[in-house]
Amino acid sequence: MDKRILGKTNLSISIITFGGILVENYDASKAAELAAFAVDNGVNYVDSAPSYGNSQYVLGPALQPYRKKLFIASKTGERDKEGSKKELLESLKALKTDYFDLYQFHGVSDKDEIEQIFGSNGAMETFHWALKEGLVRNIGFTSHFNAVAMEMLTHDEMKSMLFPVNFALREIKGLSKDPIIKCKEKDVGVVAINSLLDRKWRKGEEETYHCWYKPIYDDPRLAKAALNYTLTREGVTTAVPPGDERMFRLAVKIISSQEGSPKEISGDDFVYLMHHANRLGIDDFLF
Repeated sequence: MDKRILGKTNLSISIITFGGILVENYDASKAAELAAFAVDNGVNYVDSAPSYGNSQYVLGPALQPYRKKLFIASKTGERDKEGSKKELLESLKALKTDYFDLYQFHGVSDKDEIEQIFGSNGAMETFHWALKEGLVRNIGFTSHFNAVAMEMLTHDEMKSMLFPVNFALREIKGLSKDPIIKCKEKDVGVVAINSLLDRKWRKGEEETYHCWYKPIYDDPRLAKAALNYTLTREGVTTAVPPGDERMFRLAVKIISSQEGSPKEISGDDFVYLMHHANRLGIDDFLF
């Protein structure tokens, strides 16, 4: 599987990411099996978070045999110094690692949170301490909102951005366009989520996948075009498949069928993507 450099982190990571949420509610043996599948297929980047149920506790033992081959990222949803330090130390212990290659502010959603993060006794103080102590090697953030991302990117400490890069959200609503331009200017790596997002689950619809939205599981052409769309946007380093093992395996299968590389989508496939996007109603969009 192809590797790309994640901005100024200089980490050479796989174009498909192993998301920690994949093993939420898994037992240790099942988590180990999926971790082995990921490594065997060239995936070397893992993105975890303490908010993903028991995932970090089963991921720790599962990843331990491969730690020297992997780049491990985690996150904190805490915005103050004390809470974020506690969460960082617990995540290090759970994931059985002495350091994180990347540590991120998780799900930053508004200006008030940004002010708290960078204010007195804010989480940024923990991040600075962790850098000095060697507990984290790079700092990044995750968000779903253009304006929030643009504000976070004014802080030079940010080396990565985890953000939705989806064909419909991007082409119809413009989501991710300006932040990715800013990331390129500042050499900030982009970790893309929602590449295989279809739409919201509709009322009364059976939620058959472990995702908070309906993933593209029922249209192979659409899934392949959507994943390739995301991975061929300039500035995108890697894509995190939806939080269901079947979708992770599908993403790996698509890339493996292309000799480990993303492919520029054809004109016909782009039309196919946009035809699907234009059929979505306003209530189908997540953001």
